[in-house]
Amino acid sequence: MMAVNGSFGAAKGGFSVSSSYSRNGMEARVNRWYGMPEYLLTVVDRLKKVRIENKDAVVLFKEFSNRPATLIYLDPPYLGKRVRGDDHDANSEEFHEKLLAVAMKAKCMVFISGYESELYNDLLTEKAGWKKETLPAITKGNNGKCFSRAEVIWFNRKYCEAKKTGRIPIRLTKKERKDRKVNPVR
Repeated sequence: MMAVNGSFGAAKGGFSVSSSYSRNGMEARVNRWYGMPEYLLTVVDRLKKVRIENKDAVVLFKEFSNRPATLIYLDPPYLGKRVRGDDHDANSEEFHEKLLAVAMKAKCMVFISGYESELYNDLLTEKAGWKKETLPAITKGNNGKCFSRAEVIWFNRKYCEAKKTGRIPIRLTKKERKDRKVNPVR
């Protein structure tokens, strides 16, 4: 419910608002919060054993990429043409090349989302061990106008194997099991 919208194309990017419609006499996004307490309880339950980090993606990747039982979900700023607003270093091809170079070396499971990208398609190929899926999506600009988009998701080989087998891709030694290790470096 919180997003930066309208950042692609001519419209200046910014925090998502929908002044174009209302529900129950108030702005629609504000109204949605009334149903949140119950929903948030399910989120809290799901996130009890999840680690969320807020740091440079390349640094974080290097910390966890050699831990096979780790799933790294990358949702970087989508690489695309931005005419106005929401431009910073993370939107440069150089940033994405560095991020993808680390992702391609990872020994853990990796899942990346973005929009169709020549750079991503050139690097994250089947030959390099990646699978790609495209999903229809709709985004709204800061003027309330809807835009059809195609979200693209890339999965590395380790992720695909884990999904296929239903098993996390790590075998612990006797000592690691005895020491209650969960996700040692490999």
